[in-house]
Amino acid sequence: MEFNNSANSILKWYDGHKKKFGWRETKDPYKILISEILLHKTDSKKVEKLYPKFIEKFPTVYYLYQAESEEIDNLIKDIGLFYRGQRLKRIAEQIVNEFNGNIPACKEDIMSLYGVGEYISNAVLCFAFKKRMPIVDTNVIRVYERAFNVKSLKSRPRTDKEIWDFAEKMLPKENYVEYNYALLDFASDICRAKNPLCEICPIKSICVCWKEG
Repeated sequence: MEFNNSANSILKWYDGHKKKFGWRETKDPYKILISEILLHKTDSKKVEKLYPKFIEKFPTVYYLYQAESEEIDNLIKDIGLFYRGQRLKRIAEQIVNEFNGNIPACKEDIMSLYGVGEYISNAVLCFAFKKRMPIVDTNVIRVYERAFNVKSLKSRPRTDKEIWDFAEKMLPKENYVEYNYALLDFASDICRAKNPLCEICPIKSICVCWKEG
């Protein structure tokens, strides 16, 4: 019951606080995949500025496939992670050569793309193909650790199956796309890494961290 209540509370909060990003306004799997790669380990504010420029220059996977690596690198250099350009280029090549230019909607296939792991694959499957898939990143882990005392002993908690299993239990049967977006915004704006806004948190009544003071 607490799972349902907390998910509903986060969704209700999201109704009045949702962020508007270009990648949330599209249904194009290619554009959503691009956004997830650009967002990897990168502040959304930086990506927000770059994303429309990237999509304008490479509107489909074929444009990206035909682009020179240097051209891609120059466009995205301001958001860091020097290897990201190579990753984008290799993914475009795979999609064109192995999937006839279509973003795969099967988890096994999308996980076969260069540099794509559990988070990006689940995010694309959920946001682009509307499949019920949990998402787990550092921010989501922070929320679940604080609110439900779900902790991982692994050096890389994002690879912990128990964390992913818990995230799946938290995922509502309906409105799961909105919930995943809501969870990301909630972690960014309320359950922040530093100076969390516990006093106005919509789930503080069930939060272990809040109750323990």
